[in-house]
Amino acid sequence: MRRAGTSTSSTSPGLSAPNGGEGIEKIMADPHRIDVHHHIVPPRWLAEERERMAGVAIGWQTVAEWTPEKSLEAMDRNGVATAVTSVSTHIVRPNEAERSASLARDCNEFATRIKGDHKGRFGTFALLPLPHVDACLKEIAYAGDVLKVDGFKMQTNYETQWPGDPAFAPVFDELNRRKATVFFHPTVAGCCKGLLPGVNEPLMEYPFDTTRAIASLLFNGTFLRCPDVKFIFAHGGGTMPFLANRIGGLVRGSKELAAKLPNGIVPVLRKLNFDVVSVTNKPAWAALTSLTTPQQLLFGSDIPYMTIEGTVTELAQMGLSAAEIRAVECDNAVKLMPSLAMVPAR
Repeated sequence: MRRAGTSTSSTSPGLSAPNGGEGIEKIMADPHRIDVHHHIVPPRWLAEERERMAGVAIGWQTVAEWTPEKSLEAMDRNGVATAVTSVSTHIVRPNEAERSASLARDCNEFATRIKGDHKGRFGTFALLPLPHVDACLKEIAYAGDVLKVDGFKMQTNYETQWPGDPAFAPVFDELNRRKATVFFHPTVAGCCKGLLPGVNEPLMEYPFDTTRAIASLLFNGTFLRCPDVKFIFAHGGGTMPFLANRIGGLVRGSKELAAKLPNGIVPVLRKLNFDVVSVTNKPAWAALTSLTTPQQLLFGSDIPYMTIEGTVTELAQMGLSAAEIRAVECDNAVKLMPSLAMVPAR
């Protein structure tokens, strides 16, 4: 066994050659990465979501044919030691608490079986059945105490409610008590479906809704009330890095908000964590790293919707030092989730 944040060599091989060739091959093969944005396809989820997802997800057939073995093959090919799995999105059923809770339980137990079958290769972000608060609290207890998950997964919206909704306060208070890690994945809000015919909804709505989710948690006080929750937002926080100054203007124009946030919203945002899926390109990277530092960034792939290779090769071209790449690729994840610190020797 060895710590996930360490390498079998004294330096990260190949980082001096980020533009391709042997350098890229070496850093892809070095098995140290921790992928925090890695989706699984549980059988029940597939049965319930197939029709909806077939009309939303680009490359749906590849997603529908996912298996744990395909994840492991891609991980081995790209030097990923451990992947923390999650279900991407799910249908919100505000009037079916029992059905929502049952789906979450099935998905979480499926993820736990995969984790047990492949020791050290997988972690788990447990799906939570919001907007049903009582069911959610029960699942937090079961997933945390019985399944021993590494964190929890939420969506950026639940049709007409965003995460900062006061109704969800008991859930975040419990997560704060547990000092939990919470991964947010975007979905398309009910109000924003079909706005541009012919344009795939997630392309634009996912980053926009991530921004709405962060804003709701910010202005409804969840971030300040729950300082021990370790928040991770997918896709570099959506459009929040670009819009932070504009959104922060709300504080400057409100005495009440200014009293709660005397230094504005940026210091709060800088405490959040973001995965780098879809932002390993110069314009997006410039906005994200103007808001935060590599110490708050985490490696992710969005497999099976995207590829691990994409993040590995593009991240190597963002001008980071070897130490910074190592932090993004594994060390930052271990700090948030110490349960990931040990992986099988490779």
